[in-house]
Amino acid sequence: MIEPLLDPDCFLEERKDAPPGEPLGEAVLKSRRFGDIYFSGEDGLAETKCVFIEGNDIPERLKQTQHFVIAETGFGTGLNFLAVMAEIAALGDAAPHLHFISTEIAPLSAEMIEAALAPWPQLAPFRQMLTRDLPPRWPGRHRRHFLDGRVTLDLLYGDSVAMLAQADFTADCWFLDGFTPARNPLMWRRELYSLMAERSSAATTLASFTAAGDVRRGLEAAGFEVSRHPGFGGKRHRITGVFNGDAGRPYEARSHDPGRVVVMGAGIAGASVAAALKRRGLAPLVVSAGVTVADGASGNIAAVQAPRLTATDTAEARFSLTAWGYARYQAKAAGASLADQTVLLAHDERETLRQQKISNLGWPETVFTPADAAAAREISGVDTGLGGMVFSEGGTVDPAAFVKSGLDDIDLCLETSITAISRDGDGFVLHHQGGEIVADTLIMAAGAGFAALAEPFISDCRFQITAGHVTHLEATAYDLHSGLSFGGYMARAADGTIALGASFDHHDPAKPLPPRGKAAHQANVDLLPEAARDHLPAPDDHLPGRTSLRIASPDRQPVAGRLGEGLYVLSGLGARGMVTAPILGEYIASLVLGLPSPLDKSMEAVVDPGRFSARAKRRQSGSSSHPSAK
Repeated sequence: MIEPLLDPDCFLEERKDAPPGEPLGEAVLKSRRFGDIYFSGEDGLAETKCVFIEGNDIPERLKQTQHFVIAETGFGTGLNFLAVMAEIAALGDAAPHLHFISTEIAPLSAEMIEAALAPWPQLAPFRQMLTRDLPPRWPGRHRRHFLDGRVTLDLLYGDSVAMLAQADFTADCWFLDGFTPARNPLMWRRELYSLMAERSSAATTLASFTAAGDVRRGLEAAGFEVSRHPGFGGKRHRITGVFNGDAGRPYEARSHDPGRVVVMGAGIAGASVAAALKRRGLAPLVVSAGVTVADGASGNIAAVQAPRLTATDTAEARFSLTAWGYARYQAKAAGASLADQTVLLAHDERETLRQQKISNLGWPETVFTPADAAAAREISGVDTGLGGMVFSEGGTVDPAAFVKSGLDDIDLCLETSITAISRDGDGFVLHHQGGEIVADTLIMAAGAGFAALAEPFISDCRFQITAGHVTHLEATAYDLHSGLSFGGYMARAADGTIALGASFDHHDPAKPLPPRGKAAHQANVDLLPEAARDHLPAPDDHLPGRTSLRIASPDRQPVAGRLGEGLYVLSGLGARGMVTAPILGEYIASLVLGLPSPLDKSMEAVVDPGRFSARAKRRQSGSSSHPSAK
């Protein structure tokens, strides 16, 4: 079962002792569940600056690094985050990239955050950015960017210990800001302090409003030197600390220069990697054999964005949910989102049973709601006679626009077919029809043409190439106004044309694309539920459409990670690149620069390029029980 998030059950409590006419401290947000306030009733922003920003010497440390990582327990109203973002904004071009990681088990609504933080007009621009892009309220990981990519926020919705146990990062400092230990003891426990130690280095500091003896002793046992200081307002004490334990990771300045970065591929994979690197101040070169960007499968006229949940709670499903949430956020930010909502039909007995099992897991309505045939028809505009699942945060996307947005202001080298890759000292040489391209760091993010080039680097992965044909129907064929998935899919393009697809025909990439024609169109029409296809005229050879190649791994999961020194891969996205590529572009950038991962450890294992070699070894020893070993 899915562990539910808690209802924050909070309210603004008027302060009767506030001085008459004083704008600050007239009301404070209070939790009924925990019987505690979110911040000081005297002046929450001043408390944040005193306890957390000055307690960790944030202003001075921001001037001394290129990347700075803050980890927090208890996001609450986001006051601490906004206060640090204001510090970054004040530094302008001299500011480092800030990565802020925060856990929260009872996320507040945007409206409550706006109300709680209204007393501080100096934070209004930052507060509005946060509430505009506040993630949907479902358990898991959510990544957002602010200040043109200068600030990255990872919100981990769930229990602090459970979320941090899977998180992959090293913190420069910690903000311990959950409700007081006496009222929220489940957060303030030794497991938390041990996890902090594992994610700290010799330079990591901490600060907290509480100086409770159990907290101090727990932190000290985990390897932190803790000091007590006068508290803010009516509180007697607060604490700061520095990590000096043996469990800490070696300090990394995060100033590693990857040199000249070359990205192979100008589809959604390459664009996602390039955009993520650009957000961190790098200027990669993107190389593609295509005449234009998005000339492969990423150039279809429309695509559906929805997660692939599983009948049991698996890392694959959690990865898909995380990827989907980030992809929808990025599609909207890029102006590439076409329609909201996706309806996933229960199109056969097996899918009906699968959806019933997924519903029994306890996912919140913010992920999906069950729908009968009438509700599915009302939302999608298409009468299929079938019910299913409605993803309210889902929708459709213009793939080419999405790719072009990611490659905006990126150096491109088009019509360049890479024929071989060789090592040159610590770097690489990409051989092509017109010469060579030298790279210090190489990221292989190409599509179908990638398989042959990848063989020397990832030999145990037998990539599969399929030709996907998409039929283009007239805008009036259906009153479609959402994404619709049913084994195939339908999505309305920006010009009104309806994309209907898509076939999965095995194909030799060395051969020409299979011809479009009546049979290919008929195969797509046959995917439609019977009630939705009866009125369509019989397809003929003149019906418009598009055919492109896709590359998939044997287990149908993406392949993303490090292959060797300076060498990375993002490929094997199959038909789900518009969902998985954006977050995996972030993941590759985190590996290149040593920054916090957008994935948890179990998700990293799902996409790990080394999984195929590990399975091959287990097969050879006869110890594998994985389906791919049979």
